[in-house]
Amino acid sequence: MIHIGHGRDPARPTLVPREEMTVRLIHEGKVKRVFSDPESDERLIVEFTDAITAGDGAKREVLKGKGEVACETTEFLFSYLEGKGIATHLIRRLEGTKLLCKKVSIFPIECVCRNVAAGSFARRYGLETGRPLSRPLVEFFLKDDELHDPMITMDAIVRLGMATQEELEFMRRVTLDVNYYLSELFRQVGLRLVDFKLEFGRTENGEILVADEISGDTMRVWDENRSSLDKDLFREDEGDVVQAYKRLLERIREANPEQVPIREETLLVHVMPKSGIKNPPGEVARKALVRLGYDEIVDVRMGKVFEIKVNTPVSPRLLARVEEMNRRLLANPIAENTRVRLE
Repeated sequence: MIHIGHGRDPARPTLVPREEMTVRLIHEGKVKRVFSDPESDERLIVEFTDAITAGDGAKREVLKGKGEVACETTEFLFSYLEGKGIATHLIRRLEGTKLLCKKVSIFPIECVCRNVAAGSFARRYGLETGRPLSRPLVEFFLKDDELHDPMITMDAIVRLGMATQEELEFMRRVTLDVNYYLSELFRQVGLRLVDFKLEFGRTENGEILVADEISGDTMRVWDENRSSLDKDLFREDEGDVVQAYKRLLERIREANPEQVPIREETLLVHVMPKSGIKNPPGEVARKALVRLGYDEIVDVRMGKVFEIKVNTPVSPRLLARVEEMNRRLLANPIAENTRVRLE
């Protein structure tokens, strides 16, 4: 069972004044600092700095105002996603460039979703920048600057113990959900979401949440003229990054989240008899197959598959309700095992 955090009040949070208190620096990354929350061991304070980097940190500058606009964009988009039922680590905005967040352990992988060929993807396959993909593509990358964040397969992630197969399926599905909701919001104001990266974290009680940030630092976004409103301007030395980030935020604030419909989701619930439990339907099928000449058949076990369509994003609440469905109707917990597949 995968535990995912429940959503909170979808109303956009307001700035919360906070008195100076003793905090402890826990981690300092390339563009953010993470501090302890003196009021709770289950929360952290994330501070956005004015630093901006590219090329695994090889290129770095400090741009006044960048931290503030990245913080505001992350607050706005995380709050929007929460309102659609997607769980994030955001609790509320604090003063300045700080967010109060749930404490999570970040998975050492990045989930990248692509809608259009650009950047390293276009270079990798020799594609023209701007070529639309037939459907959104999710790729996983190892978070390691020294190794230049190499692409990594789901099997390798599982074998190395970084995440389970179920956790990766969940992250992939949520990434696609985030892609849908961001793309639809941006489309209202004439913006195109080219690609973006997400990071996920696990709370102490096993909940998996969208974490880190969503801003011009972590997305490629084009306007009607295919002009970048993201970090590509810094990578290519092509314009005022902070002003572009501000234009991006101004544009998406003009969109109406209520006009973005909740899309229908499909889950597959596989129910199979437990090992050692007799399975008469499977035995009947085995004997029939042998009579038809398929004498290599040793065993057949028959189960059930339920295709469940819901009008809510994949979330902890949904998975908890599916588990309840299994106990009450879909499966016999004494004799059968179940697995929820997020295709």
